[in-house]
Amino acid sequence: MNNQKYTYPKLCTRSGDITKQWYVYFNFTEDGVKKQIRVKRGLNLVKDLKERKREAAALLQAVIIDLRNGWNPITDMVEAEPVNRTVTEALNSILALKQSTITVRSYKTYKDEINLFTKWLVSKRYDKLYVHNFTDAHARQYFDYLILEKKYKGKTFNGHRSNLNVFFNALVERKELKESPLKGIKKRPEERGKNTTFSKSDEAKFIEYAKKHELNFYYATRFIKYCFFRRSELVGIKVKNIHWENKTIVVDSEISKSNRQESITISKSLEKIILEMGILDLHPETYIFSGGRNCFEPGPTKKKRVDDFSDKQNEINKILGITQGTFYSFKHTGVCELYNLTKDAYSVMRQCRHTDLKMTQIYLRSLGLGVNEDVRLW
Repeated sequence: MNNQKYTYPKLCTRSGDITKQWYVYFNFTEDGVKKQIRVKRGLNLVKDLKERKREAAALLQAVIIDLRNGWNPITDMVEAEPVNRTVTEALNSILALKQSTITVRSYKTYKDEINLFTKWLVSKRYDKLYVHNFTDAHARQYFDYLILEKKYKGKTFNGHRSNLNVFFNALVERKELKESPLKGIKKRPEERGKNTTFSKSDEAKFIEYAKKHELNFYYATRFIKYCFFRRSELVGIKVKNIHWENKTIVVDSEISKSNRQESITISKSLEKIILEMGILDLHPETYIFSGGRNCFEPGPTKKKRVDDFSDKQNEINKILGITQGTFYSFKHTGVCELYNLTKDAYSVMRQCRHTDLKMTQIYLRSLGLGVNEDVRLW
């Protein structure tokens, strides 16, 4: 039990005079000796009266929380003046550190999510709250807001929680937090079965049309089907990434979502496609799928807009009357074919470049796969 005693902290505002020193004060008793404590923590650096009042209110709250958590202002000198950073300042500092080690796409995702979080903090007047005083109670308010007002479903909710937790865990590593305030926020059930595949008839219809009218786009769909690429990776693949002697395609760390260099096996089916394309003799720096909006030919410049692939697929679907299937449906179709051929989730994991088998098993279940053959024989 803590026998140290303190009076309830109060705020001295000098009757609103910002030319004078403001502070939070209270009496603290230790070993029978009473001492008055004054805490400023950079409060008087704020020269605007309205901002000074908001900062003062945040400081008062911070001191109260620190004392409740067992802070001793006499002996814990390091904790007496913690880093004076708000939640937004702390998260943005971590984002700046990460920028050089993550892809442009990942950086934008993180930045957008921090901006959403920041707007909520402002709306609740928590934007001046020190990061070490942002508790699990505040976190629950935010994630309740995402569910009730933003209508976030399982997958979106879990992804946002996971991304924000990366930043709070980084602050834990830097000793600014004892633990992540998101630790108690549980994942929500995710919707399954939304990954659609092409029926055999629809894919055959597509192939017949695309070979005649959109040959290079057809080739792009084969790379998706047999390599399980993301669109952002597909636009970055160059001729030099095809290691023909090893029958692999190397995905450079600069374009890989995982930020690691990875390799993909070239199947016999894709091997025929590559030979048919005649790209092996092109300059090594040539992008395999380059050009403008309606062009998917090899070229010297990187395609800027990954949505070109989805737009073209939607256009062809409309022409052919295909009602179920997207550009990524070729990936899902390929995964189904590989699993049904091998009955080996590990082979699928390797080609998908998943980090663990559990992730692959979840993906397979979303496609209606993973039937237990022993049960089928029962």
